[in-house]
Amino acid sequence: MLSKTGYAAEDIKDFNKRVSPLKDKFFRFKQLFIEDKLRTKDKIYESHQFHTSLINALGYDGNHPQYSNLFHLSENEVIPVRHILHRGDKVHLMIMEMQALIKEDDTDPDGLFEQRYNVEDETQNNPPQKYHRTQWDRVFQVSAHLKISPVVINKAISELFLFEPQLRPKYILLLAGNIVYLLEQEKWFRGSYLVFDLEELFTEATANRNANYYALLYFLLSKESLTPECNMVLLDQLDEDSHKSAYEVTKDLKEGIIHAVEALANEALYFQKNVLQEVFDETDDTFEQEIKDDCLNIIYRLLFVFYAESREDLDILPSNDPIYNKGYSLEMLRDLEQVPLYSETSLNGYFFHESLSKLFEVLSSGYREKENGQNKSFKVRHIDSPLFNNAKLHHLHKVKFRNKVWQDIICRLSLSKQQRNRTRGRISYANLGINQLGSVYESLLAYRGFYAEQDYIEVHKADSPNEGTYLVPRIRRDDFQENEILKDSAEHDLITKKGTFVYRLSGRDRQKSASYYTPEVLTRCTVKYTLKPILEKLDAGEMKATELLELKLLEPAMGAAAFHNEMINQLAEAYLTYRQKELNKRVAPDLFKEELQKVKAYIATNNTYGVDLNPTAIELGKLSLWLNVIHKDMETPFFSNRLAVGNAVVGAWLKVYKEKDIA
Repeated sequence: MLSKTGYAAEDIKDFNKRVSPLKDKFFRFKQLFIEDKLRTKDKIYESHQFHTSLINALGYDGNHPQYSNLFHLSENEVIPVRHILHRGDKVHLMIMEMQALIKEDDTDPDGLFEQRYNVEDETQNNPPQKYHRTQWDRVFQVSAHLKISPVVINKAISELFLFEPQLRPKYILLLAGNIVYLLEQEKWFRGSYLVFDLEELFTEATANRNANYYALLYFLLSKESLTPECNMVLLDQLDEDSHKSAYEVTKDLKEGIIHAVEALANEALYFQKNVLQEVFDETDDTFEQEIKDDCLNIIYRLLFVFYAESREDLDILPSNDPIYNKGYSLEMLRDLEQVPLYSETSLNGYFFHESLSKLFEVLSSGYREKENGQNKSFKVRHIDSPLFNNAKLHHLHKVKFRNKVWQDIICRLSLSKQQRNRTRGRISYANLGINQLGSVYESLLAYRGFYAEQDYIEVHKADSPNEGTYLVPRIRRDDFQENEILKDSAEHDLITKKGTFVYRLSGRDRQKSASYYTPEVLTRCTVKYTLKPILEKLDAGEMKATELLELKLLEPAMGAAAFHNEMINQLAEAYLTYRQKELNKRVAPDLFKEELQKVKAYIATNNTYGVDLNPTAIELGKLSLWLNVIHKDMETPFFSNRLAVGNAVVGAWLKVYKEKDIA
């Protein structure tokens, strides 16, 4: 990270020197805090004094102004903000304070989600002294005709982040004595933020004097980094790098899905021939297409469960229930992804298959969803979707997959690609956005699955195997140079044997099907300027916010619903913003995300239409839309009447019916 700052090694030493004096000040402050048995009011004041030293060391002017203008949410509601910093004419950073999180006994202090600036009802005769606003009198004072609202600190932060764009901050630096929080507007509502433990920092910096920990703190939290005059904010650069990393993750995931489809299809052929002893022509085009569709259906099930289990807040699956986790969950199988399988039973048994089949059955039919008794076992609402309906499978409903196959597939979908001298990272489905999943989905639309009727090799652009490979018959090997043929680690040709299922981008399939995923930056920009005239009418009072819910969205070549999802996101946010203004009411900060999802779900299920030539695209689009708008207690959406396979280029007939014909 330090390399991103542009400073030389000597300069970084200077930044270490700026921050290192804080160590002695901190431990004096902590000793005073614990040993002097201070009143709450005095603890707050001493914390405030230490905070001044901290932000001065980070390049801010901690002395002036302090709480010069309390932030007004309304005429009589304020939030105590210590400093407000701008970039241009927009609020960019706010610095706030809360009571220190220093542990004084065996009880943990109240944290970010428990502390408050004031009691809810000031008319009580005996207010709890710890959280009465008079405790802050030595730091800031609030006039009697004003009230602090919201009083709970995390709700106050949410309220600030939901304020109108010109006045809401991008970042909030929240000081809590030994702990510093760095909060970013978008990530806050995803439940993500940075926490800095100063005591841990000082301890580690003392033990590792050459590690530049002090400089690291400076570059993450300083005025120079968070509110530069002209340069890009360092955290924005790091965020951009994380998007590049997300691209690498999606690339690994796409390769994992391709491998999984091939593994399932080959195992299906093995099981049907060797166990069921069925005789059929696997090179039949219809059979190949049905097998491919079945395999993709199973993979989509896995991706859905990965996502659902990682998002406990959606309450689709009881991910926090120990019985579910140990007996039913996909996470339980992920824990076995790298366990060596040695015996015949462990390799060729069906533990993985039976576990997954039971999980899919529970999702399809539900478990105890209508019971209201005293039974404390978990519940699962059934998902009324073709995705989990085995009757929709052509062949795989009667196939059992061996442990070694499932373990390999789950490993490929759980871990990043194996690289030399690097450990494999776990793919976090909770942090994988809909756009990343969409790019994975849509990249598969032009792929074709077939059982090889002869031996194949893979070829690529000279010395560029990472730019894509193509299958060609092995008998054409002499037509290519050695540096154009894909090799294994032993420098032998990678050969796809006759009868093996192959799932690959074939020739001009992508160009012929026009299967290209639109990057998020383009969808966001296109939708923004499409909506601009409509939002201008709202600003001018020529439209009502409720009229946004009447707009119909049509994508005539929808693919995996990239434009649909972006339009839904921006429309839903615009609706809530303008509707709150019209009603002069604000959605409670802790409910905002849930309400936003409900609006998105309404738009998706009532106003969204799409057409695509590719049937796989339609199914992917349905799944992508579902994951984007899903919220707690949401029924499975039905998109089939609005998303359909068809050719939008041909157009639709104009037909006129007489009233008597349809009366």
